[in-house]
Amino acid sequence: MTLREFAQMEYRGAPLNTMLHARFPKTLAVFLKSAAMVEGVTESTLIRFACEEWASAQGYSRSGI
Repeated sequence: MTLREFAQMEYRGAPLNTMLHARFPKTLAVFLKSAAMVEGVTESTLIRFACEEWASAQGYSRSGI
């Protein structure tokens, strides 16, 4: 799944009602903001996409099964 497909589909799943906070080094934050602008998505969407890609490799299933 591409980042744009993820951005279009992410609101069809569970509501985005849980908030996590994280601190990032400034250089990484600038990179994430820039990448999000280039892709036309929000930083939050880009970070959720990256987290889901990693989590899927670790056995996570979006369906919760």
